[in-house]
Amino acid sequence: MSENETKIGFVHDNHIRKYGIWPQYFGLKTRLRGNVFFSDIINPDDQWTDWEGRPANVVDLSQQTPENYHDTHNHYQNVMSEVWNFAPHTNGIAFWGDASAIANDSAAWGGFVSARSSYVRYTGTPGSKFEEALPPGLNHSVSREDFDCQLTGLEVDVINGGKPGVMGNKAKHGITIVGFGNPNSHAVSVICENFDCEESRRRGQFETGVYFQNSIHPDYGRLVVADFDRARIGLDFRGAVFREGAAQFRTVGSGTGIVFNGGKGGEVYAEAQSAVAQEDSCLTIRCGKAGLRILDSAGEKTLIHIDGEGRIVISGEVVINGKVF
Repeated sequence: MSENETKIGFVHDNHIRKYGIWPQYFGLKTRLRGNVFFSDIINPDDQWTDWEGRPANVVDLSQQTPENYHDTHNHYQNVMSEVWNFAPHTNGIAFWGDASAIANDSAAWGGFVSARSSYVRYTGTPGSKFEEALPPGLNHSVSREDFDCQLTGLEVDVINGGKPGVMGNKAKHGITIVGFGNPNSHAVSVICENFDCEESRRRGQFETGVYFQNSIHPDYGRLVVADFDRARIGLDFRGAVFREGAAQFRTVGSGTGIVFNGGKGGEVYAEAQSAVAQEDSCLTIRCGKAGLRILDSAGEKTLIHIDGEGRIVISGEVVINGKVF
């Protein structure tokens, strides 16, 4: 590697990084420059250890179950940064990435991670720098159509050995996003390849934006919490059209649907009318303490008012089957 390209390098002998090649940008004309490189390769015959450093064989993932998962997976890390903090009232930080955009029109990324899968096969092409790293026979038994790998861009584990992270105890966060200085844009932005192009050119879209899988406490958990004085809009779906509803809810009776003002403003839910007809739900609207009102389009005149005692007041003409009452 050239002196101008890197000052420090920890590069596997078979990795094409030693030639100054950036495989992440294969075929692109992006201008590249770096400082420190850690480039390694995991081979099928590499030696592994257990947690005590004793030699151990890799485990067969076909034997993995949810119950034995913690003992039946193989984990490799290229760089391990760890801190043991024995000093109260101090922050132990294993890794801090800080980038500053100082020149006008420059940009800064505090961190950048990627996880990729690539279907490649060893062909034995003479002089191929890339194939120097490939084990012979790699992917020969797998077609491109059947090729599949699990990808996780970033995993954050919160391993709490203290009190539960509820009000009154110290907080335990998975990810904390803190804004400083002038107002910022998006705290979390989910995009895809060619997101700013027409739909036919977009690639890499996600099946789900945010997914909670058996991870919210069943007794006191809250899925999403807004804790601020005021804002302009809660959920802004003005630019999107949903084929099967902007929101779908599974309700089984009172308290499981949409509740207004802690129940004092009423609620909307659906429930089965009998244990036999579980699929035939009935939509129910429970009036608030002061009743239920339906206003005109201007929001000025009350057309129908049902008070808390069940009295119904109708203002204007009532038409039933074409007949005016």
